[in-house]
Amino acid sequence: MRCYRLLVHGVLDWAPDAIKKWEVPASRPSGFYCTRHTLARSAKDATKNVLADVRSYYEDTTDWFVRDLLTLSLEVEEITPAPFYKGLLRDNLGATFYP
Repeated sequence: MRCYRLLVHGVLDWAPDAIKKWEVPASRPSGFYCTRHTLARSAKDATKNVLADVRSYYEDTTDWFVRDLLTLSLEVEEITPAPFYKGLLRDNLGATFYP
C-alpha cells in the first residue's frame, strides 16, 4: 500500500436552461482544481478512488448538482507518490474554482 497525491481538475458544464431558470450569474465558475491524498495499491486504484470520492462529495453537497444545473467532468492532472502519513490525515476538501 502506498500513498499518492492527486491533482484533480473538474470542468463544470452548465445547462443553458438552468442558467435562465435559476438565474445563475454570469460570473459562475467553469471549473476547479483540488488535491487529494489516498492510500492505494497502485496509481490506477488511487485515480479510481479519488475521482469517485470527489464526484460523490460535490454531487451530494452542492446545490448546483442537486438541482441538475450542470454536469461534472473530472480528470487527474497529476499523480505523485506522497509520504505515507499524508494518507492517514483527514482530507482537505477545499478547491480552487476559476471563471
